[in-house]
Amino acid sequence: MYGEGKIKGYLKLALSASRADQLEAVIMAEDSRLTRFANSYIHQNVSESNVLLSIRAVTGKKIGVASTNILTPEAIKRTVSQACQIASIQKENPDFVSLPAPVKAKTGNWNLLVHRTEKYTARERALAVKVICDRANKFGAKAYGAFSTGVAELGIANSLGIMQYNCSSDANINTVVMTETGSGYGQGASRDVANINIRRIAESAVKKAVESQHPKELKPGAYPVVMEDMAVITLLEFLNYTGFSAMAVQEGRSFMGLNMGKKIVSPKVTIVDDPRNTNGFAFPFDFEGVPKQKVTLIEKGVARNVVYDSFTANRAKQMNTGHALPAPAYYPMAANLEMKGGDSSLEKMIASTERGVYITRFHYCNLIDPMQVSITGMTRDGTFLIENGKITKPVKNLRFTESVLKALSNVSAVSRQTTLVTEGGGYGHRFAAGTLVPALKIDKFNFTGKTDF
Repeated sequence: MYGEGKIKGYLKLALSASRADQLEAVIMAEDSRLTRFANSYIHQNVSESNVLLSIRAVTGKKIGVASTNILTPEAIKRTVSQACQIASIQKENPDFVSLPAPVKAKTGNWNLLVHRTEKYTARERALAVKVICDRANKFGAKAYGAFSTGVAELGIANSLGIMQYNCSSDANINTVVMTETGSGYGQGASRDVANINIRRIAESAVKKAVESQHPKELKPGAYPVVMEDMAVITLLEFLNYTGFSAMAVQEGRSFMGLNMGKKIVSPKVTIVDDPRNTNGFAFPFDFEGVPKQKVTLIEKGVARNVVYDSFTANRAKQMNTGHALPAPAYYPMAANLEMKGGDSSLEKMIASTERGVYITRFHYCNLIDPMQVSITGMTRDGTFLIENGKITKPVKNLRFTESVLKALSNVSAVSRQTTLVTEGGGYGHRFAAGTLVPALKIDKFNFTGKTDF
């Protein structure tokens, strides 16, 4: 790790080297470690230390971006000069007003670095992976997956006075367990690696892999479904991708735009973006250094708000909610999503279903219509038939084509418990992101095709 002092020193040097009207400097540094396993043995153990300095220069309404992973004084000054030169030859953006100015943030404990996660060793990751592999081997199955731990530093400064820094740890693990004709999935994530229950993940994934063997064919059609949290996250991701950004509203491609204040899904559904919820990956500021605000997106089924960065807030003359992505991504995005829990449980949802489908998660999902949030995809890693309130048999994976808005309008039960679900995987720059989701019972879900497995 570089530490706060060094990071801020590099940022100040970048600002002092600028000849632009405004300048923003962002430093993302990481120490990441990853253990991958396949066929129930570890085949890769790697670590990476890297840093990225990104400069955004503004001259009038012209914007240029340049970056480097070399933090010598010469490299920093050269990157600033490149960003300024790029800005000078750009077309003006007539909607650009300014980089954000500093605003007072709410006080709070933002110590997001857990030392046991920071110090977690390759041996400890290997022992955790062994728990999964041993459990799989006991049932003649094979385990595949990845376990990543690490620390990320984020420093942001601009010429209007913003100067932010935070250092955070995170850990995530995912596994697919395969039998000859079945599969199961499990995952876990936390800033504190000790909060990840490896044994429970192993038992759940292996149980599904074993019990989903020799699946039976189920005729496509509309069925009641019980979705685990790992399936529910797909629905939220597409809502976020298509509609929760102010940019999508301003460009007329968001389902939220014409529906503010109107009921769009079941009253049992409340979705917020809450950067202070420490059950998720809490974080104090966005990639422009603006303090993050809690935003209620959907409240008891009613569309309420979307999220803003400086560009979309200035454009709409609204408050900046602190949801900027790293430049040059000029649009905001909710990064701390949570669907509020209800008063049910998976067991109650199953018991209340006369005939339906139990879904562990979805796979290979794609968007069809952003205004209806219609998507298509497949079930995966544990799909079962529910009969007379009990899971009776595995079924072959089904293809679905469904509107997320219609599906969430048919929610009849929401689990009390919510789980932090993340994709993980070890690709791209380290910055922890995840969604807190419950399990759901949906009374009608449209399956349009079937598979041979």
